[in-house]
Amino acid sequence: MPPETWAAALEKVEEVRGSAGKIDVPPELQHYEDRRRFLALQMADSKEENFDLPHDAGELVEMVQRGELVEMPALGEDYILYDVGTASREDPLAHYDAATNKDVKLFPDFEAYSAYDAQLAEDEKRPGKTGAKARAERELLASFYSDPDRRELLFKEYKAITDMAYDFRGLSYDLNDPADRTRFQVRLLSFIRPEARVTLLKLAHDYHEQFGRRLPITSLVRTQRYQRRMVRNSPNATGVEMAPHTTGMAFDISYKFMASDEQNFVMQDVAKLEDEGKVESLRERNNSFHVYTYADGHRPDESLVTGYLPDVEAAHPNAAPHKAAKVKAASPRRKPSAALHRRTSGRRAPRSLASRPH
Repeated sequence: MPPETWAAALEKVEEVRGSAGKIDVPPELQHYEDRRRFLALQMADSKEENFDLPHDAGELVEMVQRGELVEMPALGEDYILYDVGTASREDPLAHYDAATNKDVKLFPDFEAYSAYDAQLAEDEKRPGKTGAKARAERELLASFYSDPDRRELLFKEYKAITDMAYDFRGLSYDLNDPADRTRFQVRLLSFIRPEARVTLLKLAHDYHEQFGRRLPITSLVRTQRYQRRMVRNSPNATGVEMAPHTTGMAFDISYKFMASDEQNFVMQDVAKLEDEGKVESLRERNNSFHVYTYADGHRPDESLVTGYLPDVEAAHPNAAPHKAAKVKAASPRRKPSAALHRRTSGRRAPRSLASRPH
């Protein structure tokens, strides 16, 4: 039997189908009564593991070169990457300064920077918004390139990115071409940490074996710049400093086209892993299952988790439980006894609340 093409695999993913029965979301994929815990657990694990979080394409390239991340080809034996990174509008040749939330244009050398600065100096003389924009950009660039040490780091960042674009494991991308630049960005966002890859492949194999379709994966690693800008457009994107996807330990599975029996199968598979303390998961309203893998196979220390609750609340004020309000009736279903952290902190909230930023 000839291997399935990406287009054929995609057609199977998007095939219209249905099944008898309703969608039954297990408690493991619902919210905690204290909704802050969902993110706090993942943030605490990131801190415990001391993960590097890539600010931009340059830092993502460095992580790839150090072997911290592994690539997930667009078509795997049991999965397919479905729109991964296609919403990214980052310029890979721009350094992201997290402190100011601004992009800093990269140059190959000081001569190229000086030429661009001279151009901005001329534009600065123009009246109105054009002159003001040129002045602001010139001041921003000068704050970086006037410092010899900082500019050397930026020149190295430019070289690392362009070197990878020239030979990205056998393929070349012209970063001056918008289409190639997008393809390069999508490729960079198709990486994940090895431990998370193991979880993904296990879930994909189980699903593919059961239904004859590849598991659609919609998100893997993200840069902090990409994550912050997603917050503007996606109700599920979180603004916390250590967003799960920036760790490389999280991935999203699309259930957009899945029939109820498929969704239930995947959720039960994920729930088993969560009961074993291996993952943190949630069925989100944006047609995706969020899955975060604990690198060493267990949840972080509870004191560390508690310490991150205020950070989550600061980013998502509505996540904190309302002390004055009556507690909603708990689901009659209980977590397995292995999930001790659930019992001490409250069971998941009802299904209607199961939408959470990540």
